[in-house]
Amino acid sequence: MEKQFIADLVANARVESVFAVKDKSLVSFRNKPGKFLNLTLVDCSGEMTGRMWDNAEEAAEGFGVGDAVLARGSIQEYQGQLQLIATQIAKAEPDSYDVDDLIARGGRSAEELQRWLGEILDSVADPHLRALLDTFFGAPEFMTPFADAFGAKSLHHAYAGGLLEHTLSVTQILIDVHRLHPEMNRDLLITGALLHDIGKVWELGGTMTADYTDVGRLIGHTVLADRLVNERIAQIEGFDPILANLLSHMILSHHGEREWGAPITPAIMEACALHYADNLDARVQGFKHIIQSSAGGDSNWSEYHRSYQRQIYLGSTSPDADAEPDEPEQDDAGTADEAPDPEPGIGQLPL
Repeated sequence: MEKQFIADLVANARVESVFAVKDKSLVSFRNKPGKFLNLTLVDCSGEMTGRMWDNAEEAAEGFGVGDAVLARGSIQEYQGQLQLIATQIAKAEPDSYDVDDLIARGGRSAEELQRWLGEILDSVADPHLRALLDTFFGAPEFMTPFADAFGAKSLHHAYAGGLLEHTLSVTQILIDVHRLHPEMNRDLLITGALLHDIGKVWELGGTMTADYTDVGRLIGHTVLADRLVNERIAQIEGFDPILANLLSHMILSHHGEREWGAPITPAIMEACALHYADNLDARVQGFKHIIQSSAGGDSNWSEYHRSYQRQIYLGSTSPDADAEPDEPEQDDAGTADEAPDPEPGIGQLPL
């Protein structure tokens, strides 16, 4: 059976293919007894809503979140968005699909992200902070799962490698902010940014999709990260206890407000900057995800998203979106003119 990818599906298409289940719920009908099945299905090309009206409760017993399922049905358009109306859905046989076809990944390669991380680590001058970072990012037993982890269950960076990409983007934002506000402790900024979300390696589990683990629900990634960091700090001789407290404060306060899950609110400049950089990258990536996952419909607006309490505009915001890029000017030696890097050694990747 040939794989049908979500990005290639169009209205009225017949579907018989394997997808991964990101979300699953049974919802009561408004006007009749019984429940229908509401799903979010994903593969490496994107995600879509799936619904099953008949025999939904029986079908739902056969699979769970994170499973690969064989779905049969058709694509319909509803309020400008495409969705799969399934007539049959069941857990797929392990030899009937390629796992790589189902795992969503970001647009940047693992090699690119590793190179970016290495450049940032090499710029940390404080010996104790660098030693702390090396206990994590220099250890394969941590780095391997960290590099493969999802950045979130949904909303932003919800794909394999998303945690590393989000971490590096937040760090790069703070490096750029430090250029405007050099009175902040640059090495503390970088260390807090690189370590603020490491608890997500244990908070989220799953291979094809992400879901919360027991420890993730009971403790949460913020407290997990603080515990892990302080365990490593205790093993580094001469680590300044004041510096350790400042780093803990950054990790524990990075959600910004108690109602957003922060045990404490930011009380130093570096913690304030981390919170807003983290929120900025997550929000922009969240908008990007909605725009990409809503492609294919006729509407210029997404569905209403409760997390953002709004619809998202899907049309182009660039007046030159369809224009051909200008060729770079050439100097006498035949190479493109380039502005000097204001901070050598730091990857200037686009955010």
